[in-house]
Amino acid sequence: MKPSLPSSLHNVKGLIILIIFCCCSLFSFSQTTIDYGKSYVNLTKGTNGGTIEPGDTLQIRATFVVKSGTADSCAFYDTIPAGTTYIPGTLAVLTNEGKVYKSFTDAYGGVTPDAGWITGNNVQINLGFGATKFATQWARGEIKNTARPSFYGSTCILVASYEVVVTAAYFTKISIGGGTVSYSTAPPAVQFQNFGKDSIMVSPNYGICPNSTGTNAILSEFGGTFGSGNLKDRAASSNVPANYTYSVFSSAAGMPNDYYYGISNNTSGGTTVATGYATVNTYSYPDNSVPTHRIFKVWDIIGDHTGAVSPLLGNPPTDDLSGKIGGYMAVINSSYKTDIAFLDTVSNLCPNTYYQYTAWFYNMCRKCGCDSTGTGASSAGYIPTGPGDSSGVHPNLTFNVNGYDYYTTGNISHTGKWIQKGFTYLTGPNQTSMIIYIRNNAPGGGGNDWAVDDIGVSTCVPNISLTPNKPDTLCQGADDTVRFKVSAFFNNYTQWQLQQSTDGGVTWTSPGMDTLGQAPSGTATPVYNPVTSLYEYLVTRYYRLNNTNTLITYRLTIASTTASLSNANCNYITSTPKIVYAINCLVVLPTTIVLKGWLNNQHGILQWNSTDESGNTRYVVERSDGDELHFSAIGTVEGVGQQGTGATYNFTDPVAVSAQSYYRINITDNNNHSYSKIILLSNSSIDFDIKSLVNPFVNSISFDLTSPVDQQASFIVNDLYGRVVHRETQGVIKGINSVRMYGFDGLPSGTYILQIRCGDKLISRKIVKMMK
Repeated sequence: MKPSLPSSLHNVKGLIILIIFCCCSLFSFSQTTIDYGKSYVNLTKGTNGGTIEPGDTLQIRATFVVKSGTADSCAFYDTIPAGTTYIPGTLAVLTNEGKVYKSFTDAYGGVTPDAGWITGNNVQINLGFGATKFATQWARGEIKNTARPSFYGSTCILVASYEVVVTAAYFTKISIGGGTVSYSTAPPAVQFQNFGKDSIMVSPNYGICPNSTGTNAILSEFGGTFGSGNLKDRAASSNVPANYTYSVFSSAAGMPNDYYYGISNNTSGGTTVATGYATVNTYSYPDNSVPTHRIFKVWDIIGDHTGAVSPLLGNPPTDDLSGKIGGYMAVINSSYKTDIAFLDTVSNLCPNTYYQYTAWFYNMCRKCGCDSTGTGASSAGYIPTGPGDSSGVHPNLTFNVNGYDYYTTGNISHTGKWIQKGFTYLTGPNQTSMIIYIRNNAPGGGGNDWAVDDIGVSTCVPNISLTPNKPDTLCQGADDTVRFKVSAFFNNYTQWQLQQSTDGGVTWTSPGMDTLGQAPSGTATPVYNPVTSLYEYLVTRYYRLNNTNTLITYRLTIASTTASLSNANCNYITSTPKIVYAINCLVVLPTTIVLKGWLNNQHGILQWNSTDESGNTRYVVERSDGDELHFSAIGTVEGVGQQGTGATYNFTDPVAVSAQSYYRINITDNNNHSYSKIILLSNSSIDFDIKSLVNPFVNSISFDLTSPVDQQASFIVNDLYGRVVHRETQGVIKGINSVRMYGFDGLPSGTYILQIRCGDKLISRKIVKMMK
């Protein structure tokens, strides 16, 4: 069993900690068993976590564990990392939960036989019983596995520590690995254990962008969700390196034990009720049932995180005894080594692009602590590291990209809830892939056991909005203003390209120079808007409408590099193109119609009533399958009305509707034309859905709503605290409905949730309010 000690910092600023766990047989050096590891904590960022920045205080830990027997000549040696500055007076020995056990002065020698000192950039701390101030072998101490600080009386835990402040500039690489511990298990022979290399990248703390998309999510492990199934424990993962051993969950065997992991949809023990299977987390701590339902009697019993109604609470444990399918999560039993728990190569990235790497974590230990006397959290006399905290060593994870640590999560407390951690990474000018991993960065002992789920890489998405957001109807020969607004969380989407289409978006070409001689592409300089917290710029061009095209569509493409403009995986195209209707303004087209339709034997039946026909009116029936953008003429009906009169017309589509089809009427009179409204006919149920949502919005919210039946719809806008800021009800008809909601002039800028409910159907969308 591996309960753990909570890591208290005790106002220690920038502490680099070496943890030495020594467990020695009282009688025989030959029975000595050791373990070791080295890690660090970013104390400045605390429990929130973050990147390593100039001025941050670090705590670096080198862990040495003696699990049985006696170790002699125990000492720790290290060199202050280049790019950091030692904080005077911070040499100490701690427990692995972070409590100060013994402190030292910086000076070597002196009246007091201090066993720790710093000379120049070199640190030495002699550890254990009999340790003195001298640099000789025999001044180094002896540690028995029964000595204090103790882990359940069987393992001695010491932490040699000091503090540094990061003085290096951004994008500097700092080596914080290395260092050595000495020990002897067969005196007078002394062994020296060198710790592995570890490097950090001093990096800006961008945080997580609010509008990310999973387009570039990791491809392995079911997109980072670990998949789902109707077995409690699934197979091992190729993304968890061999330093962890796979195990099913077993109360009897205490699995997964130190340096083991499991992938399950239920963290209780056993595979049947008789072997400790459970689907509730209500058993006591410790659970002394026979068999116990909790791993080590103290782990939480939880389900995975993917798709949970409450992201913080996650999913309940799955009852797969009845064959029920449940989602999986990986559960890691970390210990003393700073070893990799999840490793992946992410490909198909875009250069000069910000990506956020995130994961959801859960601290499995509510009552896993063990104080320095060896008393466990479930026993009388236990002294917690912090008030009310019996969880033990808190998980602390590091995210590493291409061999450099960029981010640490900070200590993850036990709250009975999931928590999302992550950071944003900027790819290089030619970078298209990265190797990224999550590793343990906390000392083991009691605790440091955690679940991970929903690991993902996503892009911080820019927004391109038409300004103003509406089609234009202009006279042929007039000058049209084409303007798009680009808004982004970061300032890297600087390259843009404007295109036009004269066939309804089937083909796109360059519109050429505008009337002011400005090119249809260029490089922008985004400007930060403190009101919206976004980088913004406008693309504006002026084009003269000719006398041949009656419909012109413009779109804007943006990217972070010029080459990416032509890469569909790396560019962004406005979802709301600029549509211009060019008409002959010398002639007014008076005819209007009311269109309706229905299906008969899977064929579309259209009927329309006209008014104010001119005598030369012709009706061209157009159909679009699937996208409501690309229409094709399917028939023509000649007008029969006399000048100034109207008539009723019917048209049957000779081609059956296979799924969903859109229809409209192009009303023509000589060289002039206009369009009717669009209707939707479907031989299957029409989805309750919204399209063409204008986002961000300014004063009004507009979109198209498709409804399967005629009904009443409620439209609600909530803020991020769940408070209703707008509510209204409208009647909608079967098919397409153009919805526009007004009254948002006084609403503060920020992020809101739009909810649309019809009957038992609900649609939710995140929307952003922007100022003019």
